[in-house]
Amino acid sequence: MAQVTWRPRATLIIVVASLLFTAACSLVRPEESVPDSQEQATRLVREGRHAEAAQIYAELAAQTPDEHDNYAMLSTEQWLAANNIAAAKQAFATVSPDARTKLPAARALVAAEIALAENDGARALRELDQISVPSAADQAQNYWWIRGRASFMTGHPVEGTRALVERERYLSDPAALRANRDELLTRIRAAADHGQSLKPPPKTDPVVAGWLELGSARTPADLANWNRVHPDHPADDVVLGAARAQVSVVAEFPNQIALLLPLSGRAEPIGVAVRDGFIAAYLEQDAASRPRLRIYDVAAQPIAAAYNQAIADGAAFVVGPLTKEDVAAVAPLSQGTTPVLALNFLGQDVAPPKNFYQFALLPEDEARSVARRVVADGRMNGVAIVPTGEWGARVAAAFADELKILGGSVLDSQRYDPAQVDFADTIKTVMQVRPAKLDHKLEKGEKPDPPTHRSDAAFIFVASSSPGPARLILPQLRFNYAGDVPVYSTSDSFAPDPAANSEIDGMFFPDMPWMVSNDVVIAQIRDSVRSAWPAGTARRDRLYAFGFDAYRLVPALRSNPPTQAGEIAGVTGRLYVDPGNHVRRDLDWAQIRSGLPNPL
Repeated sequence: MAQVTWRPRATLIIVVASLLFTAACSLVRPEESVPDSQEQATRLVREGRHAEAAQIYAELAAQTPDEHDNYAMLSTEQWLAANNIAAAKQAFATVSPDARTKLPAARALVAAEIALAENDGARALRELDQISVPSAADQAQNYWWIRGRASFMTGHPVEGTRALVERERYLSDPAALRANRDELLTRIRAAADHGQSLKPPPKTDPVVAGWLELGSARTPADLANWNRVHPDHPADDVVLGAARAQVSVVAEFPNQIALLLPLSGRAEPIGVAVRDGFIAAYLEQDAASRPRLRIYDVAAQPIAAAYNQAIADGAAFVVGPLTKEDVAAVAPLSQGTTPVLALNFLGQDVAPPKNFYQFALLPEDEARSVARRVVADGRMNGVAIVPTGEWGARVAAAFADELKILGGSVLDSQRYDPAQVDFADTIKTVMQVRPAKLDHKLEKGEKPDPPTHRSDAAFIFVASSSPGPARLILPQLRFNYAGDVPVYSTSDSFAPDPAANSEIDGMFFPDMPWMVSNDVVIAQIRDSVRSAWPAGTARRDRLYAFGFDAYRLVPALRSNPPTQAGEIAGVTGRLYVDPGNHVRRDLDWAQIRSGLPNPL
């Protein structure tokens, strides 16, 4: 996907590790032990086994006092690569105060990376401000990469662009240059999509100004003009090709849009939340270019009558309906001449008509995303705790199927009643919790070893259709001696409540940017919505965002539906259309820390 998450740690690790390898033979310990461990750690880094590498570097730090701080910082970086920020901070805490003067650049860079991992761009910039630009090329490119990403994170795209452009002076590998330019284009366009100013200040470097103008291009004509003005810009044909794919999804809105939603009856709260989000996006558009909008309550009349009335009234694009039954009823009526964006999916065996698109917030999609994440994190086998009922069965099947395709497996799966509060038996069964074997008679005052659990489970997938069960299960995992295994869940387990969410600290989950992103513009819109509806819920938040993105999809679907090469940065995720005309979402990932979602 277009969202770039490449982290340039490998260069720094390899350089520092090679220096330590050279110095290792002069240490007091046997000559072979440190080099062998160093070589093993380097191999684990190449294989992506970052947690294991971090542990070896920590052992080396303990074994070699003269090189302790170097190894401790290598351990810190590997814990960051393994997405274990708590362990990274613990390793970094062992770095001596002397490192501020003896290793100022390395220490500041690692401290800034920790800040980035905690999504604190301002703190990352403060760490970098403590040092000059390093003279070593590997550290300099990392310095500018961190400064660039932190600047974009804090809503300063001009400074972020300048930093990533400067970084190219220290990159010689063509693949690294391409990755840097891809990331730059992605971040500039995301900043433009979120309404951040890309206006270059006076006397801005022409290359930086060119990148900012490229990020603002919104039509093929804009790109053609940009190419004429900047014929020698480093944004080469490949970068321009990606830009063309992205701007190709932009077109004019139709003259009139029909919105078909249930605004009365049992589904009224859902329909109203989607409508409000849709209207919010509509009102964001310049008044002079807004299409006419007509809204139909499909709960007040048969869906077929509402759809036919919308077409008769002159709708050039139909958004809705919302329920699965209504979507199935509208599909046969669509002749393809008027595009439809249905807000739910047809059945798996139903082929959509021409120009019939489907957009939904499906828990099965999130379960598949979780499966892909645990595999990407190197955790191939684990267990699942899922609720009884149809929702739990769908989520469990989607997770297990995707994991199997990727070469992993669910070792065991246990069901629970969402109404229960005691999960001890479920946990003990799925994790095979058992008392530790006692091989000697306890002395007076001696405590027995704690119980143990199965060692083959690298993760626990906890599925919950609401936050309540997850907030009960995670602390009970810890109580029942299974709190050391990483827990993954879906977005339904999360709702903004720092006090209550302290119970789910450590949980990994995917969610829409609207819920977890600290992007400046998204945060402003989200906060204004929550202040307008202070009694709102996470479910209403997500439905509001769903309606917001439904409006923003209309011009793209009319012209050239976005594919993976030209996705749209939406508030519900990065959006693209698959071959079956389903709008798919790539979600953000977060981990709960101190009750708050921290983007990964």
